[in-house]
Amino acid sequence: MDQKSTIFNYFYKKSSLVKGLLFVFVLSAIIFSGCYEWRTINQPEAAAINSYFDVYLSAQDDGNPDNDWTNEDLHDIGLFGVLLPNGWTVGDSIPFTIVCTDPAYDNQGILIYDLARTATLQDSIPAPPGYHWWGANTDGEASMIFFDSLYFSPRIFTGSATGDFFLRYAIGDVDYWDRNPADDISDPIPITLYDPVGVKEMLSDANVSIYPNPSSGQLNIKFNNYKQEVVEMEIFDVSGKLIRNSILTESLNNFDIESLQSGVYIIKLSNSGISSTHKFLINN
Repeated sequence: MDQKSTIFNYFYKKSSLVKGLLFVFVLSAIIFSGCYEWRTINQPEAAAINSYFDVYLSAQDDGNPDNDWTNEDLHDIGLFGVLLPNGWTVGDSIPFTIVCTDPAYDNQGILIYDLARTATLQDSIPAPPGYHWWGANTDGEASMIFFDSLYFSPRIFTGSATGDFFLRYAIGDVDYWDRNPADDISDPIPITLYDPVGVKEMLSDANVSIYPNPSSGQLNIKFNNYKQEVVEMEIFDVSGKLIRNSILTESLNNFDIESLQSGVYIIKLSNSGISSTHKFLINN
């Protein structure tokens, strides 16, 4: 065998060894890294322009039998991303809580906006026209040992354009190659943005009829000009105690209030941060 062939075989074997070790390293990282998926994404169906809303998020084990949450080395930098319409953003410094099957390992932290992670999301999952990614890191290593679930609630600030939009949510962590922005990414979740001037008019005294007033057992709440909005109703007594609440989804809404004592009550009607109050009397 000539010298050139000997040198070639040496480096080939050395390269194969390096590749083999790299494969084992990657495989072990996959085996010992926990993976999770979205469990709950509670996003409103509608919001007002130039306002904000909170989204309630939780994640859980993705059910992969190779996940091993008992590994003491499971400390990762967590990543979170939201695909947003242009002109929208997310409030920074989002508190999160990790719940473990052994409560001794429960831990908390903060998700902080990170330009590099935002770019990673854009590179890995390109935003469609008119949309952009907002990405955040945990403020330090988050312990995932004996992981059960995690919870956090970002506040999303809307833009100035009305219409139909969607959001997507991604969750991941910094893994062995520093690029794992989406262990799980949600399907597009629709949301409608509207001008709240119309809601303010709908909840005004001129548009809301509450009768009979005084009432002896029945209560009707009618919107003379109903805009297919979801309205939250709360009834308070004069001390401010909440007596009853309900969701109104019709132009005419009927309630049995025979169980309420005689007296003055306040009805609060709310939608997307806009509210109005109305007095009525029960005379049993």
